[in-house]
Amino acid sequence: MLKEILFDQVKPAYGCTEPIAVALAVAAAKKHFEGEVERIEVELDKNTYKNGLEVNIPGTPFIGLEIAAALSYTCGDASLGLEVLKNVNQKCIDESHKYLGKVKIKVNKDFNGLKVNCVLRGKSNVQVIIEGKHDNIVHIEKDGTPILDKPFEPGGTLLDKIKDYSIDEILDFIEDFDEDIRELLEKAIEMNTGIAERGLKNPQNFGNVLDYEPVNIVQAAVDARMSGELMPVMTVAGSGNQGLSCTLPVIEIGKKYDNEKVLKAILLSMLVTIYIKAYTGVLTPICGAGSIAPAGAAAGIVYLKGGNRDQIKNAINNVLSTLFGLTCDGAKKGCALKAGTGSFTALQSAQLALNNINIPCGNGIAADDVEETIKRVGILTTSIKKFDEDVLDFIGKC
Repeated sequence: MLKEILFDQVKPAYGCTEPIAVALAVAAAKKHFEGEVERIEVELDKNTYKNGLEVNIPGTPFIGLEIAAALSYTCGDASLGLEVLKNVNQKCIDESHKYLGKVKIKVNKDFNGLKVNCVLRGKSNVQVIIEGKHDNIVHIEKDGTPILDKPFEPGGTLLDKIKDYSIDEILDFIEDFDEDIRELLEKAIEMNTGIAERGLKNPQNFGNVLDYEPVNIVQAAVDARMSGELMPVMTVAGSGNQGLSCTLPVIEIGKKYDNEKVLKAILLSMLVTIYIKAYTGVLTPICGAGSIAPAGAAAGIVYLKGGNRDQIKNAINNVLSTLFGLTCDGAKKGCALKAGTGSFTALQSAQLALNNINIPCGNGIAADDVEETIKRVGILTTSIKKFDEDVLDFIGKC
């Protein structure tokens, strides 16, 4: 089951996954649409909206959900899933502008969790609904006739099923993985280091600031991704920035270690990140790249350096007890600094754990048992959801 969960939660994507979810819904609707489109209506939850306001759309200098929808109507390919905008080019960008005025974006505050409801209107009307996961199409309807209908059931996803496991069982799993998983991990290394290297070549990139590569490489990659580089990233638990934050510090530290151990450490980092996200939810008021994925990275780093299971768990505890509360105020270039902060804390927390130093039980949210700390993080995340409504009043305003 852990392998199935892994492949469900670790996938390549071009661009920030929230506008990409909108693009995927539009592209999926267009497959069934006939004639000239009159309106492209997109209704979505507040978190998806929040993360689409200030982030660049891949392959373009433009930001926003409207351009994502218009681009996808022009040249999106729904068969590519989260890589739906992979084939964006200048001709596509130019053509998309004639559809911009037809795009209408609306936030539905009653939507719980990730949900995108897209309707293409014209001589025919096609509706597509994505729910629960960025690429989970649950409903397609044309002119009132259902083409696909698989109602989303909260709590019944593969992400939720990882809660049936413990950190110890995850540690058992990583010791013996097959060639399919090896190929996935190697692709993650190739993709995520590739965009980091691209970012480091830009003198204005946030990665060129410190004499400390494990932080630089993360900031460079996240900045490049948020700036619209048309390059794939291996996402983890629905987020490319989480994918970068949980893999790149391990990859950088791993340059001194055996490749097999590095792959196991990356796998551990991914699964720990997915495990925590199962409790917090896919889209939340908490920054996943800055506070959740670094806990995975810390676990991977301790594993790399020969730490025992208690030290791995203490590293996770150290990160969560330090960084929980770092909020998500939308996807943007500034995410690079949050991810960098998380990466530094991951390295610090890992070394403290290796020295048998950890935040004691009862200090804030820290529990004696790492699974209990993670559950507390999930409870507290749901208690601050009003943040998402309030922060929308500030995004995009100087």
